[in-house]
Order: sequence, then structure tokens, then C-alpha cells
Amino acid sequence: MSDKKTTVHVTREIAAPATAVWSTVRDFAGITRFLPMFELVGQADNTIGSIRTLKQGDAVFRERLESLDDTARIQRYAIVEAPVPLKDYVGELAVRDLGNNRCTMSWSSTFIVVGAPEAEVVSMIEGLYNTGIDHLVKLHA
Repeated sequence: MSDKKTTVHVTREIAAPATAVWSTVRDFAGITRFLPMFELVGQADNTIGSIRTLKQGDAVFRERLESLDDTARIQRYAIVEAPVPLKDYVGELAVRDLGNNRCTMSWSSTFIVVGAPEAEVVSMIEGLYNTGIDHLVKLHA
């Protein structure tokens, strides 16, 4: 088994102020606002170490808030438990102000692929990130 780290990175421009997009993204319990295919189960908050539990059908995902930097507009989280072929996943959401009511939204992660072709896992993660950013664009249109 390989412990090779895989990195996925998706960045898109959004025609909205960085403060508005960050307000949505920074809310650890509010991820279902831009990933509506998931359901938040139980409580989560913006305290470092907080665990959010998400459901998609019968699948349960548990994620831990690792850091939240309002000045840099960066949130980092780790997957604690998930029915996906990866381990040691750490994700980052970052919003960068471009001025003129525009910003970039970057969603990235590093992880180790386990028991599946790397290209398939990367494609799955990229698809999720693009879906989330698509919803952020609609929310802030």
C-alpha cells in the first residue's frame, strides 16, 4: 500500500464580494447551503475541533474543523470517518478578495488514496468541489 499524497485543487472566480462568500464558507455547520446533497446531522459550530456529521443517503461522513482564519479567509477541516477510498484527508476552503465585488474561491485537499484508482478518486473530489462552488455562485448571484 502506498502512502503517496494526492492533491486536488479547484479555483474559480465568483462575482460577489469576498466578505459575503466568506460569510457562507466559514460556517462549518452551514456546508449544506452549498452542498445540498448532504444533510447535517446533529450539532456543529465554528469551534476548532468541532465535528460535523453529514449524511448522503445511507453514507455518513464525519469531519473535524482544524482551523478557521477570518483574516486570511481560510477554513481547514479533516475527514475523520467516511465511506470513501481515501485516508489522511485535509481540506481547505479559501476566499480571496479581487476587489470590484469579485473574489476567488479555492477548494483544495491532500489525502492518500486507498483501494481505488487515483484518477477516479481525484475526479470524484473535483466534481464535489465544482458542485459546491457552482452553488456558491448561485447563492451570491
